[in-house]
Amino acid sequence: MSSAPTRHHSRLRYEKRRQEIADVAARVFAERGYHGASVSDLVSATGLQRGGLYYYINGKEELLSLVHQRFIEPLLEESRTVLAAGEPPDKTLRMLMHVLLKIVEQYRNQVTVFLREWRNIKDHQAWEAIALARKEYEEIVLEVLKRGSDEGMFSVRDQKMAAMALLGMINYTYQWFDPDGRVNADELADQMTSIFLHGVMNDR
Repeated sequence: MSSAPTRHHSRLRYEKRRQEIADVAARVFAERGYHGASVSDLVSATGLQRGGLYYYINGKEELLSLVHQRFIEPLLEESRTVLAAGEPPDKTLRMLMHVLLKIVEQYRNQVTVFLREWRNIKDHQAWEAIALARKEYEEIVLEVLKRGSDEGMFSVRDQKMAAMALLGMINYTYQWFDPDGRVNADELADQMTSIFLHGVMNDR
């Protein structure tokens, strides 16, 4: 009777440790680059022995996939909640951008490393999982743009192109956004969403 709960808790501890290792790896990769960081660097940063590190991960490439999971999972969860709230399209879009900027700020190392180093992921299954997650997020944004167009709020000929333009504008804020600078993540989300919306909203 007690073996199943024990296995469950052991699995949770195992997954939690993998997440912690992924966070440490993200910091190391952000500082040294994926190719510049050695397994010895990761061993030193995690405080594990080499054998202990390989108990949790198969290698550096798997760590890149885990780094992606660390920010895409909370991004999807919070974005689904925003979409389900059923607010008007312009408000929904603004809320989604607030969520995205918050994730970029909270998981800065993870976002930085993935966007710089994603080409180093060669495993087909890993890429399938990444592609599915990113497609779901893009579809969330696309749904809002389509709804806004259908309701006459947005004037967008190509919603797919508009979605990619918006996400491209937001995603690469990791290169220049300073959370300790003159604007915080919420203010930046408002400003960037307004820049985008002023180009797609009909005059009233």
